[in-house]
Amino acid sequence: MQRSILRQKLSAFSRESSGSVLMFFGLALMGIFLIVGLVLDYGRALSAKSVLNTATDAAALAALSAAQADYIANASASQMMTDAQAAAQRAFVANAGRSYNILNGAPTITVQRNGQVITTNVSYQARSPNLFGSLANVANMNLSHSASSALTLPSYLNFYLLLDVSASMGIPSTDTEINRLATINPDYRNRFSGFPGYVGGCTIACHFTAYKACQNAAIDNPNQAAPAAVYCQGYNLTRNGGNAMNTPVTYCPTPGTSACIQLRLDAVAYATQQLIQTAIDTEASDHIPNQFGVGLYPFVRWMQPFQALSTNLTTVKNAAAGLTALIDNGNGSSTVNLPTSGLGSGGTHFENALPSMNTTITTVGDGSSATSPRPFVFMVTDGAQNNQYQQNNGSWSGSNNATTLDTTNCTTIKNRGITLAVLYVPYVPIPNPTTIWNDEDHAANNNIQYIEPSLKSCASPNFYFKASTPQDIANAMQAMFKMAVATAHLTQ
Repeated sequence: MQRSILRQKLSAFSRESSGSVLMFFGLALMGIFLIVGLVLDYGRALSAKSVLNTATDAAALAALSAAQADYIANASASQMMTDAQAAAQRAFVANAGRSYNILNGAPTITVQRNGQVITTNVSYQARSPNLFGSLANVANMNLSHSASSALTLPSYLNFYLLLDVSASMGIPSTDTEINRLATINPDYRNRFSGFPGYVGGCTIACHFTAYKACQNAAIDNPNQAAPAAVYCQGYNLTRNGGNAMNTPVTYCPTPGTSACIQLRLDAVAYATQQLIQTAIDTEASDHIPNQFGVGLYPFVRWMQPFQALSTNLTTVKNAAAGLTALIDNGNGSSTVNLPTSGLGSGGTHFENALPSMNTTITTVGDGSSATSPRPFVFMVTDGAQNNQYQQNNGSWSGSNNATTLDTTNCTTIKNRGITLAVLYVPYVPIPNPTTIWNDEDHAANNNIQYIEPSLKSCASPNFYFKASTPQDIANAMQAMFKMAVATAHLTQ
């Protein structure tokens, strides 16, 4: 009996499983605890990585900001790199906070400049210590990140505006303006009436006062003596709109106004003012004072600085309003006093203007600093070379048959690294051409077909423009400026 009870107890003990369940539960609980610990370690590592990544990105941007500030201040290239490195380091430390302590040394910061492009790269290596991972023989989590940024610095550019102010730029700016002038122009009417006056007539806004083209009697009565003030020459008529009661103006910025008749040179002057305003606005948006220099260089027989190259763009813009008054008046000098001997008179002399411009540009830089500006020449012309000259006594010399410019002079300028932009304001065929003056009219008309190819050859690649209407002229000059700024960035 007792053996049977003992046997039952032993059998029951051998079948008891409650202890093993407790043991397995304990082991499972340890695994769960380890997993939770690893999750906490991972979360801490992710938090540290987020902070360090933000610090890396901030450092890359801080380097560019410092480099840009030094560029605006015209600091040296070495100073720019030093300041950029230091700014990146400060930004990283400030944003990393206590996470900085887990780095394997300092972050790696590189700043490089290639032309006008600044590039920065910031990277780090770190180890986030595990509190629980060591139980699984994982003492740390390795962290890393890199950030790169680039900035294209604005270029310092000089713009030399080589502007044709020969008589042919006195053509009214639109067909409507041409018709307005033809209606009131006695020179044009005398062409067919036989009245005394400018022999053969002058359909453009002629301004050759020294040639005594105004010595005609009253328009409608050839027997009447000329009045004290005779508004004959086309130029004079455009300045008062053909109404002697109007106060003459020197500048007619828009077509269709009763006060004046707009000439092509007026349209060029207005477009020049708009271009300069764009330069002013660009400087403001780039926050680069004195980023652009602009000069106005008109030419007839010679080229002269009407407004020498200056970074005071407002002054240059205001001066541009006086360009029309420079149109060839036949006196051997312009109607506005120039700093030197004047523009001369007669013809259109690219053979003098282009070499003079080449001499004027003494610095050919890469645009990387205020002391190394990159030069651009903007030539605005109708493209007809005319080799004649007029003296102060009204006499003429040299051939008056139109030709085209010698592109050798253009090549000389371009070979120095100067970009030569050309805006062709198309030469208008002379209506009802005559054969007087060595058949000048027909020679000019026959020459038109050769003008555009010569100007295209003269211009630097992608810098040839063509415009006829006032708005097209303004748009073209804006496009020339924007192309110059974009090209300066791309080629650095």
